[in-house]
Amino acid sequence: MKIPHSAMLKLALVFAYQPCIAAGNLAFEPGDPVLANCHEIYTKGVVKAKVDDGYTLHFPKNSGPLRCPPFRWHSEFVLPFESVPEYRLKFLGGFKKDIVFKTGETVAFRLDTDKRVVSNRATIDIDARIIDISSNGAIAVELLSTAPEAAATFWQWVGGNYVDLRHKALEMERKKRSD
Repeated sequence: MKIPHSAMLKLALVFAYQPCIAAGNLAFEPGDPVLANCHEIYTKGVVKAKVDDGYTLHFPKNSGPLRCPPFRWHSEFVLPFESVPEYRLKFLGGFKKDIVFKTGETVAFRLDTDKRVVSNRATIDIDARIIDISSNGAIAVELLSTAPEAAATFWQWVGGNYVDLRHKALEMERKKRSD
């Protein structure tokens, strides 16, 4: 029996997303370090209590900005946190070269600007240094750019949070590293 290529691709995608689906079914205990996913921006926190459909989390004062209400988090938006020295983005099941990100490296973000902060540009490029990497592929960064507009945009969108390496703001960096 011959299986069409589109069916094989769909099957491969289903198996590729299994770890993501399973992550939402993990049982966390109070005190466990976790990342709360809010539009591919992760905030590091600690589980305070388990509730019906998720968790109540505590975030430290330097985390933020929080783009989602920080009260109850459904379990599918809570991921385990473990710090790693490097992370490999894998593409097409190994048919394309991995892109490696390491702690201490510089990355470039291209973020959309808020017209109230930067009125003359739709996007702004920001340089930052990776200070931590989570095992799920999210990075915490410190700002290197010195322009006031870059700093304002950085603190508005990223701040003390973790950014998924697959986030659209890092598309330019991924493209640069894949060449």
